[in-house]
Amino acid sequence: MPHDKLNRRCVELFQHPDVQLHCWHPRMFWETRMKENPAPEELTEPKVDLRELEVLLAESAHVPSVCAEELNQEDPGRADLIRHMVHRGEMPYLHRPH
Repeated sequence: MPHDKLNRRCVELFQHPDVQLHCWHPRMFWETRMKENPAPEELTEPKVDLRELEVLLAESAHVPSVCAEELNQEDPGRADLIRHMVHRGEMPYLHRPH
């Protein structure tokens, strides 16, 4: 999936009501220039690997991930670990973007 399309998906997942229950601030995942309430269209510069973020957000939103299989093929068990940590209520460490 192209970078911009994957970022858009992550931004949409981030706005999902089940994800919002976690009270995560966008600055955890995107460069916000210290803006307190950035608009969704301003979230264009990820601080973390978008595939890992997509797995985290999809699992939190209770929807299928589009990146989990690819991530597990590249780094065996990585997506599974992220999902497991979400279920335990823990925040996994997400790698920096490549």
